[in-house]
Amino acid sequence: MQRHLNLFIQAIHSISQNSGRSLVVVGCLLAVLFPFVAAMAVSEGVREQTALSVDMGADLYITRAQYGRSGPIAISKVKEFAELPGVVKVVPRISGRTYLGEELAIVVGIDSLELLDKGYKTPGPGEVLIGRSLAARLDLNKGDELRFFLFPAMPFTIVDLIDGDLSIWASSMVILSFQDAATIFKLPELASEILIYCRPGTADTIAEHLSSLGKPWDMVPPLRIQTKTIVRQYINRGFDLQAGVFFLFYLTAFALSIPALLILSGFGRGARTKEVGILKATGWQTLEVLEMTCFENIMLALLGSMLAVVLAMVWLKLGNGIGIAPLFISGINWIPDFPVPSLFTPMPVLFSFLFGIVLTMLGTLITTWKTAITPPLTTMN
Repeated sequence: MQRHLNLFIQAIHSISQNSGRSLVVVGCLLAVLFPFVAAMAVSEGVREQTALSVDMGADLYITRAQYGRSGPIAISKVKEFAELPGVVKVVPRISGRTYLGEELAIVVGIDSLELLDKGYKTPGPGEVLIGRSLAARLDLNKGDELRFFLFPAMPFTIVDLIDGDLSIWASSMVILSFQDAATIFKLPELASEILIYCRPGTADTIAEHLSSLGKPWDMVPPLRIQTKTIVRQYINRGFDLQAGVFFLFYLTAFALSIPALLILSGFGRGARTKEVGILKATGWQTLEVLEMTCFENIMLALLGSMLAVVLAMVWLKLGNGIGIAPLFISGINWIPDFPVPSLFTPMPVLFSFLFGIVLTMLGTLITTWKTAITPPLTTMN
């Protein structure tokens, strides 16, 4: 045990003695690990925020099946759904996108804003709530008028600004009454979806009843029913796919970074070769040299991964992801005008440490072994 402790102390001494080489290796690790940790943190933050929105949302989302996708549904179904046993509330909603000037906006038409839980007043006819950052880009303020590209003849008055801390989508969102949204999109008597709120434990029964409505010979598209569980599965599947694609790209970058680290780890190789030669000449065994090198690599990997995590935390939490958030969240500015969600979980931190160990081991063990098995007189000259 004492021998291993001495080798560990010698590894620390070697790192401090060869500070230039150590800084180059840590810098290379930072360049490789920082984007990975930041991307995973933003992805998990968006996933958590989306999951929270689903948990706070309706129990059932009802649309019409249209070529295997969700299609609009007649609002005449609202009364029929409201009479089902176990239904607490039925709310029709319109969700779509259109332009305000040159800015693409998310338009939501709904007559109930209870889910926002921020004290916003439900907009009346001719009134809208608009995301604060979208309003800033359009140079609009509370009390100003705006017109939608799809229906420019109808002016709307901004009655309040939506703060960006609601969600990452709130910054580009416009909320108005259901009827006004139907007028803008020119689809009267239709909703994008109907939200059904149920008593606890009744959602599955109601969903099963709704799925049995209609007959095979009826020339009416069947209902498309999505529960919270299904919506959550779609979201997780989408985030898992996105994370998987990023992981594949990252593995490619990781593989390409190995030759770079091999070159960078050779910084100061002459001094390193002489150091190993001296150790061999003074009686060190090859396994002892390799063990000391492993200790060095573990400490450098730990230092590089921890610095990557700390830098990502500072950049995302204090700097709000300036300059890097648009790489992971599409459609936002280089300087985000809303709080960028981020969540640091143990798994990306562990992976970054493991990646660091693999990189440093591949970069130094082979060259150290070749030097250690060379006669000391050759390596010291």
